[in-house]
Amino acid sequence: MSNSSDAKASEGEDPLSHPEIATMSLRQLADLPFNFPAPKPTRYEVRPLSKCV
Repeated sequence: MSNSSDAKASEGEDPLSHPEIATMSLRQLADLPFNFPAPKPTRYEVRPLSKCV
C-alpha cells in the first residue's frame, strides 16, 4: 500500500493533473506547449522518391 505522501508526490509529478488544466477547453489544451521529441521518420518518409521517365 502507498501512503499519502507517495500519492501527493506522484500527483505533483504529473503536469496534467493541475486544477487549471482540468478546467481548460480542448482548444486551450491544444495550445499548450509540450516538450516531446519529434517522432523519428519512418522508412517510407526517408527513402527518396522515384523519378518518372
